[in-house]
Parts: sequence; C-alpha cells; structure tokens
Amino acid sequence: MSPENFLSSSLWTARVKTYFKLMDVNGDGFLSPSDFDEIASRMLQIEGNQSKAEEIRELFRSLYQYIVAGGAAINSNTKVSEEEFLTNAAKAVTSVESPPEVARKKNEVFFDLIDTDNSGNISCDEYRKYLAIYSGREDLDMADQAFKSIDIDGDGLIDREEFIEGHIRYWFEDGSDQSFSPLPYGPLVTP
Repeated sequence: MSPENFLSSSLWTARVKTYFKLMDVNGDGFLSPSDFDEIASRMLQIEGNQSKAEEIRELFRSLYQYIVAGGAAINSNTKVSEEEFLTNAAKAVTSVESPPEVARKKNEVFFDLIDTDNSGNISCDEYRKYLAIYSGREDLDMADQAFKSIDIDGDGLIDREEFIEGHIRYWFEDGSDQSFSPLPYGPLVTP
C-alpha cells in the first residue's frame, strides 16, 4: 500500500490526527522533541523504575525522529505540523519492510511499561493511567472507550496480543476493514 492510500483514508487520517492532538503536550499545534521528552518523563513516573529511564527516553526520541519527523535530523528547535506529521506517518507505515514486526517490538516495550503489576495483562486502571500520561489528565470516558476497543474478548483485561494487535491495526491498516477498529488513544478527533 502506498502513502497516498493512507492519506486518502478519512479514518486513517482521523487516527493520526487523534494521536497528534494527544502528543501535542503544550498545545501549540506542533509536535516537538520537548513534547515527547515530557511524555517520557511522565512514563517514568508511573513506571517507578529509573533503571529503564534511558530505554524509555530513547524509545520516545526514536518515535519522534523516525515517525513524526520522517527520519530527518532533529534538534531541540524542531517542530512538525499536523500536515507534515500525516505525510511522515504515511511514509513510515509504508516504508517498513515488515511493519507488524517493527510495531510488535515497540508495543512489547509499551505493554511491559503499562502492565505495572507485571500480571501479564493490562487492567482498565492501568490503561487509564497510561492515557493520562499522554493527556496530562485523567479522562475516564476516553480511557474506558479506548480500553474496551482493544479488549476484544471482553474479559476486562487487555492481554499482550490484544494490545499489540490493536496498535498495529490502528497504524498499519487504512480503515477499509471495519471488523476490528481499535481506538487505543480514545475516540477519534473530528475534522
């Protein structure tokens, strides 16, 4: 599939815009390294394990550089607009030779960070805390909708496969398959 296929999908662009809005921590209409640094710092607060600090910071730097900035060189002054991000994200999801494997690895790390009790499942409470990291506030309705959209079997827990599959589909499917439409970041923004 080409970047144009993704960019022509209103569902996919709404997904990416939803992520953009969530990640724009300072609300200035741009994504900058400082937005991602702030979220990494918040993630460290719930993780409580500073031994993973560099791994978490590097994960967010990598996401910013290769997905948000499209692989371009970045510095503390780099700012990416929503339109630039849409284009860069579409290129990123179509340029990876094996998208599910790359996404799987990233989401394995996120799953382990969110599963703070190390039970092998993410509870609704753990997912609420995870989304609050991004938004800087707890929104129970948004978090509950996001949680339920990923909890495919409806058992009240998100297992590793549900989490990974939900995130892979969110990014790597254009929205033409409506049989499973996860919303890991909550309800989609409207244009």
